[in-house]
Amino acid sequence: MNFFVVDSLLMVLLTIIAIMAVRQQRLLGVIILSGSYSLIAATWFVVLDAVDVAFTEAAVGAGVSTVLALATLSQVPD
Repeated sequence: MNFFVVDSLLMVLLTIIAIMAVRQQRLLGVIILSGSYSLIAATWFVVLDAVDVAFTEAAVGAGVSTVLALATLSQVPD
């Protein structure tokens, strides 16, 4: 029962963040929301006992992708 509650909570959070990212107008907000989506997904993978997948998701999804997107955004003129 406890895993069901945690899984449901994480799925609801992922859904909310995805909807917020789609409706976001500013690129910085989209980048931040995609990074938080990756962190929540990594947490969900840990709950599912897929620690290796969670580590990769956290490193690549939340880490590298967010940094590269922010670096690219800083190069775009206003």
